[in-house]
Amino acid sequence: MAKKSSLLQACGRCVMICRWRSVLLVAILTLGLWLGSLPVQAAAVLPRELQQLEQQVERLQSLVEAEDWLEIRSYIHGPMGLTRKTLTGLAATLPDKQKREVLRLAKEMGRSLEQLDFAAKAYDQPEVEAAQAKVKKTLQELEAAFS
Repeated sequence: MAKKSSLLQACGRCVMICRWRSVLLVAILTLGLWLGSLPVQAAAVLPRELQQLEQQVERLQSLVEAEDWLEIRSYIHGPMGLTRKTLTGLAATLPDKQKREVLRLAKEMGRSLEQLDFAAKAYDQPEVEAAQAKVKKTLQELEAAFS
């Protein structure tokens, strides 16, 4: 009889553990479903070309701060030489309204880079900084156009 009683107690514990597992499983599933139904705002993902331009503008900024005139000009004509073409190609994939805005900003970026190039050629630090500020402002406007 003692064996039967201890066996029943052991079975009772097993049943209780199984019930708690079931309750815990239901709670976890409910929480998961509730969290899954919350609205999630997707982060704006910039096109690869714009991310690359962002890195180039950061590099250009470090050259401006170092007052490395020759390297500024080389960087504008080298890695950043196709910026206007790249942005124009990117604009071709966009809806009309956004396309017009990106094309306008591509031209503005080109003008700002030309201004920066001429200022670096003349070793004119205040003009270089003003042109670099225009480049950064245009980049921010481009990023805003894609968000």
